[in-house]
Amino acid sequence: MWALFIALAALIFCRSVTAAAVELVIVYPQVREPFARVFEEIVRGAEVGYEHQVQRVALKENQSPVDFVHVLDRQSPVLVLGNRLARQVSEQNTQHKVIVGAVNGEFSKVFGISLTPSFETISNKLKFLVPAVKKVHVIAKPGTTASDFDLGLEASPYKGFSLVIHEAEDIRSAATVYRNLMKTLDEDDAVWILPNGSFVNNAMLSILLQESWEKHFVVFSSNPVHVKRGALFSVYPNNYKMGLSLGRLAQTVADDLSDSDDEKAAREMQPLNDVFVTLNERTSNHLGINLTDDMLRHIDLVLPAR
Repeated sequence: MWALFIALAALIFCRSVTAAAVELVIVYPQVREPFARVFEEIVRGAEVGYEHQVQRVALKENQSPVDFVHVLDRQSPVLVLGNRLARQVSEQNTQHKVIVGAVNGEFSKVFGISLTPSFETISNKLKFLVPAVKKVHVIAKPGTTASDFDLGLEASPYKGFSLVIHEAEDIRSAATVYRNLMKTLDEDDAVWILPNGSFVNNAMLSILLQESWEKHFVVFSSNPVHVKRGALFSVYPNNYKMGLSLGRLAQTVADDLSDSDDEKAAREMQPLNDVFVTLNERTSNHLGINLTDDMLRHIDLVLPAR
């Protein structure tokens, strides 16, 4: 605990020297590899995206970020990474302008970027690969709406795709939804597995991929591991570029130091637009997809057909 307060005192002294420019404080968890590498890439990107000085604070699991941000002056924007730390700061500290990143959503009245890609990002990738798809199905928690994917209800169908949201409380109810859904799917349909993957276990994934192989509907995921199993493609975070976007967002927040009602109302999460794409060549061949040079320019990694 004393070590933390000594670090805070040193930080406050450094900040007083650079008071002319608003410093960004990045708080992130101290974790093991390979997760440590993920946070390192995000932080490096944020440091480049933010125009002024950046202070890193890596917190151990038993250290609370709430006491930490209270000692900073209210002009300091705070970028908090990871669900646990972001939830603690956003819920318990209202003095600072909080930006959150590397989170799975469920945050309100804060600035930030979710790990869930926007439907625009998804549809841009999908339309190059399988333009015949008309409906994208996703299983999500009750209360999830099109706006959670940065898609207004009035904008659906978007670029030829309709987003169809199926609600499930837990993995058991999701299994029932999947089984009923698979009975109706054909070549015009695609199923999107969201980033947390909480509604798909290994058994259900195997069933889903087997059905997609037989009925020629598309399965794509936000988990690249699913591509190795047979999903057509995966859209997942480009951590460095996501960090760049978070740093630029923090700069925008720092440039507007007022805390007006309009600014408070503007606090909201943004969907993810900085992504990598991995594709399973064997699945694409089975679906009759001819991978042109134009398509390959939109794919970062192709897993070769076996």
